[in-house]
Amino acid sequence: GMLNILIAQLTITYDKLTSDKEGFAMKHRASICLDIESFLPKKWRRKFFAEMKFDNPLPFTMSDMGPGGGIQAFERDDVPRYVPDRILRFTGDASPSDPWPSIEEEDNNEEEQGREEREDQE
Repeated sequence: GMLNILIAQLTITYDKLTSDKEGFAMKHRASICLDIESFLPKKWRRKFFAEMKFDNPLPFTMSDMGPGGGIQAFERDDVPRYVPDRILRFTGDASPSDPWPSIEEEDNNEEEQGREEREDQE
């Protein structure tokens, strides 16, 4: 009883601290970079920032130029990233007086449509 609650509480606290540590480490590294940067002469800093072209927009697509002020980094595209849609979508009219469709009905309708499509192909 109480021991399980204590273990659960400790586990949750540990998970929160673990997830925050990466953010704190990055923040600490950024503060170190700023400290080092402050030792550089202003002339060097201005030249470096001009070479980095932070004013240029970062394009998302060919038609969307995106915001400026960063360095573009491309992600590998061969990594599978499937995020299931958590929104249940139902077809038909959205009248407030209509009852909500059940999930079982939607599953049965999809199975029947698949069966009909297979029969049509044969």
